[in-house]
Amino acid sequence: MGKDKKLRPDPNLNPYRVKQGTPPPTKGFIDFNTQRVCPSCGKAIKMSYNFCKYCGVDLSAIEPIGMDEISKQLAITAVTDPSPEVRKEAVDTLGDFGDNRVLGVLTYVMLNDPDENVRMEATDELGDLHHPYSMDALAKALKDESPLVRKEAIEGLKKIKKKTKPKEEIKGKPEERGEEKENKTEF
Repeated sequence: MGKDKKLRPDPNLNPYRVKQGTPPPTKGFIDFNTQRVCPSCGKAIKMSYNFCKYCGVDLSAIEPIGMDEISKQLAITAVTDPSPEVRKEAVDTLGDFGDNRVLGVLTYVMLNDPDENVRMEATDELGDLHHPYSMDALAKALKDESPLVRKEAIEGLKKIKKKTKPKEEIKGKPEERGEEKENKTEF
């Protein structure tokens, strides 16, 4: 090997290269008897608070999950189980309830779970709930390192937009709009 051949530095040894790994595992245990999770920012706060102390979202319209034992156990499993498959199934089941009480747990899992498939499932379920608070959380998911989660966030935002889009109004008299009288009875 002559001196003419240039040595190329190993790109893995570059101290300026930013490495993106999986998000850190969940930091602490959420006690669903005394705490609730903000559906907008995913932070745990005291159940007695009506506003999130981190992002200011009004929580008074959303009942805490701690009142329902089944939802509480599923939420604990979704947040703490060591198996990603079990957490994913717990998230899926919580989303199938279609209840606004699970918004915070889904947001928490979407923003904090170390497994991209679990985060993707939480993102999908948030989009299916069509709640305005889901929009804030899904917007945060657009910055996730996983392309699967980002894609699901886009799909979820589309679902919410379709659901909340007002119907186009056609002005004029009913005859001009092509509407027929609905009081006709046929035998």
